[in-house]
Amino acid sequence: MDKKLKLAVIGSPINHSMSPKIHQDFANQFNANIDFGKHEVLPDTLETWLADFFEDRGKGVSITLPLKEAALNHADEISDRARLASACNVIYKKGEKLFADCTDGFGLIKDLEENLKVSLKDKKILILGSGGAARGIIPSIIEKNPAKLKIANRTESKALLLKEGLESKVNLKETNIIFEAGDLSDDFLLSDSYDLVINSTSVSTHAGESLGLPKALFSGTQLAYDLFYSAKKTLFMQEAIKNGAEKVSDGWGMLVEQGAESFRLWTNLIPDTSRLLEKPID
Repeated sequence: MDKKLKLAVIGSPINHSMSPKIHQDFANQFNANIDFGKHEVLPDTLETWLADFFEDRGKGVSITLPLKEAALNHADEISDRARLASACNVIYKKGEKLFADCTDGFGLIKDLEENLKVSLKDKKILILGSGGAARGIIPSIIEKNPAKLKIANRTESKALLLKEGLESKVNLKETNIIFEAGDLSDDFLLSDSYDLVINSTSVSTHAGESLGLPKALFSGTQLAYDLFYSAKKTLFMQEAIKNGAEKVSDGWGMLVEQGAESFRLWTNLIPDTSRLLEKPID
């Protein structure tokens, strides 16, 4: 790969993003020459930013909050993964067309199953939040045949809308999965116990902010997983371990694994993720 590959990650907030360093590590494995930028972009400037980027030799873009759903509108072709999720986290140019894909679910499942040794089959799973991050992972979770999947969101109508949208695309009747959606009330959250609790809300990006979850929520939980990553345990992780979760993890492994899949889409090269997974965390 002689020519420098122009890549970027966009979203807001974006200063915390480790994507440029991750992809530089991948590139170094193949002596590939990349220019990976980090740009603050909001939904109202997304269309113009993408047009300028790809007109100026851009190859691929990682998409993060709050752009994962809006970005779908700016692609010529949408993968099955992105269509099912109604969200994308990567857009790349191939020929004269822009392709949208969603590697979030791939990254999460690989981190859970291969790195953390957690199986989802026949498990009871709770997902907190119903935005683009949740949309990106739920189809991949459904493929693993959990016994029960619940979506809980502050605004119940948004959780119900996400559930209905997924049911219109995924034939759950062929599975035995119980699929429910509701709010963050104690009545809904505590009506089950959970093997896996996943935080997909942006609460962990706001220092000191809590979802106000009931303490009993984590009783019997095998793993509490925060999709967001941090140098220290997020408040969600701290509350989970304090209130009974056996293990906690942030989303570093997911970020690395979905990044490797994005890197493959951009370059047709499959990087080794093992050395990046050892991120120190307090």
